Amino acid sequence: METLQVIRSRQFSKLWIAQVLSLIAQNFLNFALIIRVFDLAQGTHFANVSVSLVVLAFGIPSVFFAAVAGVYVDHWDRRLVMVGANITRALLVLAYPLIEKQFILVLVLTFLVSTATQFFTPAEAATIPLVVKRKLLIAANSLFVLTFYVSFVVGYSLAAPVIKFAGSTSTYYITALLFATATLFSYRLPKHKVADAKKLPVRDVFRVTKHELDENRRTILRNRNLYFPILQLSLIQALIGIVLALAPALSLAVLKLPLEDASHFLIIPTGIGLVIGVALVAQLAKRASKQTIISAGFVVLGAALTALGLTGQLFRRHNGHLIVPYQEITLIVGGLMLILGLMNAIVSVSAQTILQESSPDAERGRIFGALNMMINLAATVPILFAGVLTDLLHSVTRVITAVGVLLLIFAIAQMVYLHRHTHVEARPQP
Repeated sequence: METLQVIRSRQFSKLWIAQVLSLIAQNFLNFALIIRVFDLAQGTHFANVSVSLVVLAFGIPSVFFAAVAGVYVDHWDRRLVMVGANITRALLVLAYPLIEKQFILVLVLTFLVSTATQFFTPAEAATIPLVVKRKLLIAANSLFVLTFYVSFVVGYSLAAPVIKFAGSTSTYYITALLFATATLFSYRLPKHKVADAKKLPVRDVFRVTKHELDENRRTILRNRNLYFPILQLSLIQALIGIVLALAPALSLAVLKLPLEDASHFLIIPTGIGLVIGVALVAQLAKRASKQTIISAGFVVLGAALTALGLTGQLFRRHNGHLIVPYQEITLIVGGLMLILGLMNAIVSVSAQTILQESSPDAERGRIFGALNMMINLAATVPILFAGVLTDLLHSVTRVITAVGVLLLIFAIAQMVYLHRHTHVEARPQP
C-alpha cells in the first residue's frame, strides 16, 4: 500500500510528525481565540466583526510575507527555517495570558504568530517531494492533507472543552508545548538547501526579493498547471475562512447552542468527511482527471453550503412544536458538514498534487509562498465582508446561503468553461 510505504520513510515520518504537532497547535490556538473573542464580544453589535478580525489576523500576514518567505526558503536551509518558525511561535504564544482581554494586543500577537507560520508552511511543502519518490507523491499529499484536516478536527474539538473545564489560559500553555515539541522533530530532519541557491546578502534583500517575486509571478501566470490549482486552493481557503469567522453565530442559528457545546456536531462530521475524501481521492484520480474532480467538487460544495444556510428555516413551529424534530435537524446539519469536509479534501488534494508535480525544486518554495499569499489575499475581503454583513442583517444563515449560491454559480460556470477547453494536467518537471 502506497501510504504505508510513505509512512515507513524515516525522513518523511519526522516531517509528518512535525506537521501534525504544528497544525494541532495552530488549530487549537485559532479556535480557542475565536471562542474567547466571541464570548467577550457577545451582546455587542460587533461580535461577528470581532471574530472576523481575529480570523483576518491569522490570514493577513500571508498577504504581506508569504511570497517573500517563499523566496527566502529557496535560499536558506529549509530545516532551519522550520525549526526557527516553530520555536518563535512557541515563545510568542506564551504572551497570550498577559493580554487576552486587550483585543488590539490579541490581534497584534496573532499577526506575529501567523507571520512566523508563513516561513514554516512553504519550507514544509517544498520538502515533501524531497523525502518521497515521485510515484508516491499523491499518497504523500493525501496523507498531508488528511493530517491537515484531522489536525483541524483535533485542535478545534479540544479547544472548546479545554476552555470550558480548564480556562482559556491553559490553551496557550498547551499550544506552546506542542510548538516546542514540533521544533525537536524539525531539528532532526536532514539539512536541505537548493543546490543552485545563492547567498542573499542583507544589502541585496529588497532588490533580489523584488526580482524573484516578479519572476515567480511570470512563471505562475504563463503555466496553467500552476495558476489553476492556486486559484482553486485560494477559493477553498476563502470558504473555510468565512465558515470559521461565522462559526459561533452559525452554531447558535442552526443548532441553538453556543459553539462550546455544539462543536462536536459541526467538527466531528466535518472530520469524518475529510478522512473519507482523502481515502477516496486516489481512486477518483484513476477514473477522472484532477481538473474534472476539482470542478465537480466545487459544484457539490456550493450546493451543500447553500443547504446549510437554509437549515435555519427548519426551526419553524406549528402549535408550539418544531415542524422538523430537533434530532433530525442535527442529523441534517451533521450530514451537510460531512459533505463539506468530503469535497474540501478531494478538491485540496487534487489541486495541491497538480501544483507540486508542476513546480521545479529550485522554485517550489517561492511558488508555495505565492500560494499562501493568494490563499489569504482571496479570503481577506470575503471574511471581513461576511462578518460585517452578518452583524448588519442579524442573520448568519442568509449570509451562508448567499455565499453558497454564489459558489454554485461560479462552480457551474467553471465546469462548463473547462469542459470546452484543454484539460489541465501536470507535466513532469525536472
